[in-house]
Amino acid sequence: MARCRRLQLPSAEDCLQEFDADKDGLLSLGELGHCLEVVLRRSGCESGSSKRLSGQILEEYSLRADGAAAGAGALTRLLEAATDRASTAAMARSRSPARTENGNRWTATGPSDHASAKEASLQNEAVAWAAPSSLATIPTASDEEIPTIDLATWDRDPESIVTQLRDACKKVGFFFLVNHGIKREFLDASVQLVEEFGSLPVETKNKYAMDQGTFPGGTGYLPLHSRKLPRRPKGNVVEAFIIKREHGPRNIRLEHMPWPHELGTAWRTGVENYAAAMEELACKLLPLFSRALGEDKSYLDAAFQSPLWRLRLSRYPTCPGYQDGQYGIAPHVDTSFVTLLHRSEIESSLVVWAFCSERWVRVPAKADALVVNAGEILRQVSNDTFQSARHYVLNGSDHPRCSLAFFFNATADFKMPVAVGAGGGPAKYPPTSYLDSQGVAPCRQDFTDDLCPASPERFLEVSLGVLLCWSELLIPQPSTFRKFLNFRIFEAQGE
Repeated sequence: MARCRRLQLPSAEDCLQEFDADKDGLLSLGELGHCLEVVLRRSGCESGSSKRLSGQILEEYSLRADGAAAGAGALTRLLEAATDRASTAAMARSRSPARTENGNRWTATGPSDHASAKEASLQNEAVAWAAPSSLATIPTASDEEIPTIDLATWDRDPESIVTQLRDACKKVGFFFLVNHGIKREFLDASVQLVEEFGSLPVETKNKYAMDQGTFPGGTGYLPLHSRKLPRRPKGNVVEAFIIKREHGPRNIRLEHMPWPHELGTAWRTGVENYAAAMEELACKLLPLFSRALGEDKSYLDAAFQSPLWRLRLSRYPTCPGYQDGQYGIAPHVDTSFVTLLHRSEIESSLVVWAFCSERWVRVPAKADALVVNAGEILRQVSNDTFQSARHYVLNGSDHPRCSLAFFFNATADFKMPVAVGAGGGPAKYPPTSYLDSQGVAPCRQDFTDDLCPASPERFLEVSLGVLLCWSELLIPQPSTFRKFLNFRIFEAQGE
């Protein structure tokens, strides 16, 4: 078996210090390309290879537009991708001596005792991303693979719930939540909101299509078979309507959303009421997550003073079969802190990678239960002790499916540190805000009446930097090579 050398590349802070010419804490597109090319070359990649790998990373993370920029959080992700690529390249030339740059502390490490384990891990990762596209071949999850947390015991035994939550986040990253306080009738009425929008004529829905420069980026209608970034050959078999609220530097408010006037104010009120109920529940869970992270119950309060959230209403038509590499929503992980999902389905169509059993499983339908999953930000705050499980959706063969996914995040510009009580050794990540993690430059977006509709140039100006890992739009390329490189694929639009 070939021995894989794990390379040591510089930290994001080191790269900013060396390559950030104007010292504004961000690397421009040109600086990013130069940075990645240099650090790959220092790791031992030949000049041509480092240039090619650098270009591939920028392409796959959607950084091919003027105005793109990356801060420390986004740069950390790019360097992780560069590390995986360089390590894989090193494995291919494992008989060649490691290269170093004289006097530079960023050097390739020699073969380690963990090389075989790392190679096995990469191979397992490739299998894990090779998601089956037939529901009939996927087993239903056991109670251990998707546990249930009952909030009815909160008052009399809160520590038991904390323990269950911690175990669920460590072993799977997904769980059912029951007795959450939201009535079944309310949830059923919310599903009807999805159907009402879906029943509009296509030409009407297209008036509210996202990213036309009229409304905040990543909001509005996402048509059936969309192929959002990075580009891939097959579109998702789903249509959706997305809204978000983000206090802070960009100041994105609900009145800025592309509300379809054809459905009247009652429809908007229903959607806003659903979002408010989910936000209230998510805030109620924060003390439990604080304790599960090993901290005091008020630990997360400061971070969530003005939560950022995104709500996606999704409608999946029936689909008797798929082409290769096609899904309802392709395999991904959420970039949120936590996601709350309500779905209407008879045949379980949500598929999750269960870390505890190392297999893909279908999440069964469970009356009155919400599905909750940890996102990438919670994984980072936990110092990688919690899982942000990869998951995807397959459409039913004889019935449509609707879902409402609520993505919950801290205040947009609040820099969340790793929780000291989470364990797992020294902090692996610097304090990072949601905007940092998405590579968003902190600019204010006041979508007042005189700016709507805005020109594309004006919209680009006020949205500077949003293009990196734009979580509302990222959908993975299904190539085996991409899976093998141990990339974490982000899609914050939901299930």
